[in-house]
Order: sequence, then C-alpha cells, then structure tokens
Amino acid sequence: MIMRQTLILPLVLASLTVSAQLAPGTDAPLFEHLREVNAQWAVRTSAVDDAAPIRFTNETERIAHHLRLVRAHLATHAPKGLSAGQARQRARLLDVLEHYADEGRFPRNHVLPYRNPIFIDPYGTACAVGHLMIASGHRDLAERIDAAMETGYLAEILADERFNKPVSEWAVIHGFTADELAWIQPAYPPNIPWATLGGGTDGDVNVLLRLSNGDLLVAGVFGQAGGAPRSRVAIWNGSSYTQLGAGLQGEVTCAVEHDGLIHVGGAGLDGNSDLATWNGTSWSFSTVMEGKSPYISALHVHAGDLHAAGNVMGFVGIDHVVKRRNGGVWEQLGSPFNGPVNALSSHDGLLVAGGGFTGPVGPTDPLFAFVAVYDGGWVQLADGLDAPVNVLLDVNGTLYAGGSMYANVAPTFGLARIAPSSGTWERLLPNLGTYMANNQSAEIHALTMHEGDLYFGGAFFYEVMMVMGTNIARFTGQPDGVEPLAGMMDDAVYALATHGPHIVMAGAFAQPLEHVASVDLSTGLSGAAGAHLLTVMPNPATDMVTIVLPDAMSANTTVRVRDASGRLVNAAAQPVGNRLMMDLSGLAPGTYTIKVGGNGTFSTARLMKH
Repeated sequence: MIMRQTLILPLVLASLTVSAQLAPGTDAPLFEHLREVNAQWAVRTSAVDDAAPIRFTNETERIAHHLRLVRAHLATHAPKGLSAGQARQRARLLDVLEHYADEGRFPRNHVLPYRNPIFIDPYGTACAVGHLMIASGHRDLAERIDAAMETGYLAEILADERFNKPVSEWAVIHGFTADELAWIQPAYPPNIPWATLGGGTDGDVNVLLRLSNGDLLVAGVFGQAGGAPRSRVAIWNGSSYTQLGAGLQGEVTCAVEHDGLIHVGGAGLDGNSDLATWNGTSWSFSTVMEGKSPYISALHVHAGDLHAAGNVMGFVGIDHVVKRRNGGVWEQLGSPFNGPVNALSSHDGLLVAGGGFTGPVGPTDPLFAFVAVYDGGWVQLADGLDAPVNVLLDVNGTLYAGGSMYANVAPTFGLARIAPSSGTWERLLPNLGTYMANNQSAEIHALTMHEGDLYFGGAFFYEVMMVMGTNIARFTGQPDGVEPLAGMMDDAVYALATHGPHIVMAGAFAQPLEHVASVDLSTGLSGAAGAHLLTVMPNPATDMVTIVLPDAMSANTTVRVRDASGRLVNAAAQPVGNRLMMDLSGLAPGTYTIKVGGNGTFSTARLMKH
C-alpha cells in the first residue's frame, strides 16, 4: 500500500509568528532550545523528556542536536503502510540526515534579520530538507525551490502550485510525511546573532573604549550595569562589570586613555565638572570649557597631547571650541566654530575636527564644510562634506567620517573616507537614497574596524532585495557594499568597539537588547569551504555588464536576477568563455541582486542599474 502524504498546514504556518530570543549558551531546558530551532517541537513534547537545564557552545551544535533527535525519533516511528521500497529510501535518507548533522555545515541566514529557514544559501549549503533532496538525486528540485522560495517554510512551499506536486511526490517515494519534513526543517538565526552584554544597563550607553589592559570601558547615563549599581561608568572584563570608585554623575559623552590615566568627558560629572580622570584608585575632576554648564563633546590624543572639543557658554552665547592641554593649562586652538564640534581625530599628521559647523564664528569666509584640520589655524579638509559629521576614525592613514544621511529629504554623505594626501572625500554610500529610509534624522554615530572590515552604527533603516536591518551594518569595502547586522532595533546605536573576537555595540536601544550587546564573530554557522566571490563590472552600470565566473561555475550555469523587492526579473545573459554578458536594457534603474549557480556552487553579487 502506498503511504498517502498528510499536511498540517496551520501548524507549520503558526511557527512563522514565533520570535524567541534564546541564545545557544543560555542555561534552559532542552525543550526550550529545541523549540527555538523549530517551533514544531511545541507539539512534539513526547519526543524529549529531559527537563534539566542545558546549554550549547554555539548555534551549529544546537541545530545538530535537533537534527539527531528528530532522526532518532523518525527511525523508530515510521508511518504505517510503507512499502518495502519506501522503507529502504526512508532508512537511507535518515542515515544521510545523521551524517549531515555530524558534519555541522548548515546554511547561513543572509537574508532576514530574524530566525527563518534558508533552503540553499549563497555558498551552496543546503538546509536539511534540501540536502535530503540533493542526496536522493533531486538537486534540480532543490535548486528550483531555492530560486523561487529560498526563505519558505515547508508549508508555504507545499502551498505553492509550482511545488505541491513535485515535493509531495518526492516525499511519498522516500517514505516521509509533510509534517515529518516540517519537523526536520530548522530555522536559522540571522548571520550575526547579538546578545545583551552581561545583563546590559538601565540607561543609554554613549561610550565604548577598549583599554590597554584588554578591558572595555562602558559609559553613558545609566545607574546600573549587569543588574548592580554602576553610576555612569563601568568596566567590562569579559565576564562581569565593575565600577570605578563611586562612579560619576551627569552625562558621559566621550573617553580616552592617555599616559596610564582614563579621561572621561561630558557634563556635570561631579555636579559641575566636564572632565573626570581616573588614576587607577580614585577620580579627580576639572573644568576645561570654562563658563556656565561646561560641556565636552569629544576627547582625543594628538601628537602626545590631550585635546578636547566642547562648548564654552557665557552670557552672550555659546562658543564651540577645541582646546589642547599644554602642561597643566588648557589653551584654545584657533577661532571658535559656528556650530558644534562632535568628533576629533588625526590625519596626515594634523588634528581633525568634524561636526555641525560651516566655518568660524562671524565671517562667512573662509568656510569649513563640516570637517577641518588645524595647521596653525583651522582650514577645510580637502573638498569638505555636505552634512554634519558625528564621528571620525583614522585607520592606517585613511580617515573615515560618519554623519547625517539626509538634509531634509535630500541624501547626504552618510559615510565617507579620504586617503592620505588626497584632496577629495570618497562617498561610500553614493546611492544612499535607494536603500536608506527617507528620514531626516537618519545618521551614523559610531565607527570601528575589525579584521579589515568597517562597522558603522547609528539610526537608519536598510532594505535591499528582502535584506533588511536597522542601526548597525558592515561596510564591505566597495561603494554601497553594506551588510546589515541586526534586525528591527528600537533605538539608535551610539558607540562601537572590538573586544577580542567580539563586536560590541551600545546606545539607546532597550528591547530586546538592553543598551549594550555583543556578537562573537568567530562562532556561528559554518559556510562552505572555498566559497567564491562573484565579480560584476562595470558596477554601477547602464546597459551591459560582464559577470566573471569562477572556474567551478564555468559550465551548467544558471542566472537569476531579483529586484529590490525580491521579485525575479528578466535579464538575458549570454555565456562567453568563463564570463556572462548580461543585457540590462530592459531593467528599470535601481538595485538588483544576481545569483549565479552551477555544479552545486552558488555566488551572489549586488548590481546598481543607473
């Protein structure tokens, strides 16, 4: 008798609404960990009876454990009425599933900022169900599903008229029911899974500073860190927070380490002072920006001297100035600016200031378009920028600037860099308006570098071809090369830092992460070894592009192009040796993603059509 397939469509679709946030390293009952991987465990409680708390080293280990438990149950609970052929096919694929779990190579969720199935990722790694199809000789079916429904749950795939019959027939031939396959199919976390750092804080974090001893200074306007009193400032040592003395008051806006001391700037740090200095045992306080309500917005060490930017407030108004400590005396550098100075850095041997200014107070000439260098007086750095600067970061002589992404409704620089001795700033988000939210307040507040990649944080929204994220992203090196690193955060990122293999972000966000969070970039889901990058040139383009294929893709190549909404579009591609010539004349201007596959390997590239 041939087994008839049964579908539990409402149950599977219900799993789409689950939004758990259980990290693999959390002590929790096994059942809770399994339900995080696949919501089908909610109705499979009889398959696991271990209620003792357990934790996993990483997501790979947890998914593998889920697959082994499902495989063990299915091996002893076959559907009734299987033929001998169906039983053999089922047993063989269950062995394949066990080997797949042991190998621990699972897809990366490169598409969605929340846990979701991924049928085949850009590196050619298939999900468990896709892997079983490929192992049974049905790679074409797996690749067709991936091309049309890469993020589909099994119920959605079966509900699609293109796949209901072929997937149902495949399941019947190989001795599986639809609900068994739905139970096998894991949902994968976002490529970068964040976790609150040590319990987080109860208020905004404005500052992250990696100290020379390897610890991380965390500062802002909070009263608690890690659930214990930590007033405005705390040290994270990798496992817990400690407070420096009795802590501080007011608001901390910046910090720097210099000559064995930690200097913290802000406002009202002891009730009035704008500078606090920690000598290892106690705090001392001083005022740099003399006048009413002294305030320091930035601290920086340049040419061996401590520099501070901030506001000097008098009866006639506010002066925005930069000062240098010369011995024990603070001296002003140049004329006051006509707007706030938000950041200080060094470049080409000179001190750099960035902010909301357009020149000195008073005269209209000379102008400083939001970024200036001090060379006996303030002058504009290169050709300037077109919007306020919030943060500066010099990396091996290349200076990066982050700031406003919009002025009213017009896109501005957002992120830019300038090389040594260059007279021109390079915009790194030249097509900002195509994928950043049209929001006047969208801006970048923080920058950090990790293993050659630039990370930026702030207040922004990103969406290209179903890839979405907010407030933190990685710049991959080329203009518009942006990879979002977090889902829908509820507020801005103000600070970024590296701490060992971790990227740490901090800010005003409070749900589900509590103001400070980290991710270990050395762990997570494994990618396929030897994955290839896809080269598309020119990019941006207007009519024709050349796609350079790796050797592994030189034959049996398929090409799929999707627009910014994720829809497949028609773009003719003609093979020429190990290249494809693609005609873009029929495409509307915008952002597209090209996915090329052949011989079991996949690669993607982003394309901008003018």
